[in-house]
Amino acid sequence: MYIKFCNFGPYADVKVSGKAKDESNTDVYQKVRLYKRISAVFIILTLVLLAVVLALAMKLYEVQSIQKYPERPEVEEPEEFNCSRQLCQTMYPSTQDVQKHVYRCTMCPKGWLKFENSCYFISKERLTWQESREACQKQDGDLVVIDNERVQKHLTQSGGMLYWIGLRYSEKQQWMWINNTAPTQNYWAHGQPVPDSQGSCALLGGQMSHKNNWISNRCGVLSQYICQRG
Repeated sequence: MYIKFCNFGPYADVKVSGKAKDESNTDVYQKVRLYKRISAVFIILTLVLLAVVLALAMKLYEVQSIQKYPERPEVEEPEEFNCSRQLCQTMYPSTQDVQKHVYRCTMCPKGWLKFENSCYFISKERLTWQESREACQKQDGDLVVIDNERVQKHLTQSGGMLYWIGLRYSEKQQWMWINNTAPTQNYWAHGQPVPDSQGSCALLGGQMSHKNNWISNRCGVLSQYICQRG
């Protein structure tokens, strides 16, 4: 009885060698995957740590800013606001921070100009003289009464249009301010006012010579206006 052993020749070695190579490649791939996972975990931890550091830095900056520049206390404005310095100081008490910045008391409402002891509002809308006066009165003021050259010059330089002022030709056949006083100083333009001034009111011309820029016109004409408070 004979037993014959099969000899695969050189191919047997090739198969064994190929199997070992596959096992080696699989081991390398597993290690690469492991390294990638570890790297991803480190990257995520780094980003989280960076976000925490930035958040803490911003919080620290806010705390330091609040300590260095304390907020101005909010004060509710009363409905009836006027230009009284005593009321103003009560509403906005002066305070100082560590750098000696002073919160100044604002005597005039927002949009109004402060000059000497009064507040002035230069309108952008165009109304008749009577409508202009009513608009000023709704803001607790009235059309401006110019009683000295300083105010006359300041208002002339503050706008570049024609503005109604509180001067009109009265039934007494003379020009009178709305406070029933006659002008002590006149700044009429050349040839003004016209002889027949019945039903006329006065306009101030902005950006003109302040010594002669009053112009008379019919009170029903639409024009901008100047209000005064105080």
